[in-house]
Amino acid sequence: MTKDSRPLFQVILFFLVACVPTGHALATLSLESSFTVTGTYTDNLFFDANNKKDDFGTLFGPNLSIQFANADVVLGAAYAGRLGVFVNNPNANKSLHNVNLILDLPFLNKLLKGLTVSIDETMRFTPQLDAFSGSSAENISTRAFRAGSRTGTRPEGSPSLWSGGTQGVFTTRNNAFLNRAALTASYAWTPRVSSSLGYRNQYRRFSSNDFQDSVAHIGTFSLPYLVQEGTTLTPSYSYRQIDFIGGGTQSTSADKIISHSTQLGISHALTPSLTGTIKGGVAWTKQQGAEETARSSGGGTRQQSVSDQWATNFVGSASITKRFRLSSLSLNVGQSIGGGGGLGSQATRTRTATGSLSHTFTRRLTGSGSVGYAQNVSVDGNAFDTTTYRIQSRFTYVFLRWLSGNIGYTYTNQNSKGSAANDLTVNQVFLGLTAFADPWIPIR
Repeated sequence: MTKDSRPLFQVILFFLVACVPTGHALATLSLESSFTVTGTYTDNLFFDANNKKDDFGTLFGPNLSIQFANADVVLGAAYAGRLGVFVNNPNANKSLHNVNLILDLPFLNKLLKGLTVSIDETMRFTPQLDAFSGSSAENISTRAFRAGSRTGTRPEGSPSLWSGGTQGVFTTRNNAFLNRAALTASYAWTPRVSSSLGYRNQYRRFSSNDFQDSVAHIGTFSLPYLVQEGTTLTPSYSYRQIDFIGGGTQSTSADKIISHSTQLGISHALTPSLTGTIKGGVAWTKQQGAEETARSSGGGTRQQSVSDQWATNFVGSASITKRFRLSSLSLNVGQSIGGGGGLGSQATRTRTATGSLSHTFTRRLTGSGSVGYAQNVSVDGNAFDTTTYRIQSRFTYVFLRWLSGNIGYTYTNQNSKGSAANDLTVNQVFLGLTAFADPWIPIR
């Protein structure tokens, strides 16, 4: 820990300790830590078909997770950092930082029975955003990197903020900062009827003018109704506004995108180990001040306006999850309205299909695999017409109580007919070791 960071840590620790109630209330404060070293080979380091360079690299760094919990409050933070060093391309050396903060307030349920409030924030600095972030096809190396615990998860009670980090489109290498924050309040009116009101904010900024910076505001409201044990019917509404920052990319520019959507969903537990969810509805989307670069009849290019009329599209999703004694399987398909994911300032119709499978072979050996498919087409305009695939596999072996190893492979393929994304094919291999320290529990 650096000298400059020590006062901040002490403030956080003091706040956590101050939250410990007097009397007989139970409270815990725990810290988990580990250190990871990963060797990697890639045949396309820069994710660029026109600059395809292979290289060997090493990524290493710590994982830290701290959590305070008592009957009134749950407060947690997780940090994971990596320094990446490459053999033949030292200019591609990189650092990755991921911070996740959670806050749950159970004491509010005591003040008003049925009320729950949670706050979640994720900050990520990375040389490349993951196209399938938050989905079952998320980067398998990032999934473990995200955490500081043996289980490879964020602090207990922390919800997933988002799905579709860049709407299923891969970018070339470029430093990016992504901040996502969410506030959710739920209230149980009766044993069968509840409501949920939420606000989410996403700030995305890149170091290059070739990408589109933006800030998004998303408001959601849902009204789940328990039809019977294991079956829930949920009508919902969401409002999304994406404000674009800066002058746009070489091929697109816009002021903002506004979208309203209504959906009706049903989830049902077919068996104790098999659950399915399906929902569908309509989204109304409007782009303001949108322009794109188009080819002129004389062979050059010209700027043309993109329609600012309301466009109507179907949105929805379906998922199924099956748990076996030693395995789990999940499949998800969906269609949504995206905002370009940093590659352009243009609304997209995004179709995704993802799946994941995990299996425990022995007490020490586990394996997992995932597939991801995405198709992005501009709602109005021609910037996006992209199809993306990714296949991944990973095996983890526990050598000792405090030491585990893993090996993984990722194949990525993207084809683009629009101006906002590029073609690419990437093969990556990972081989890593993680050492775990014993959990430190100063308060229990």
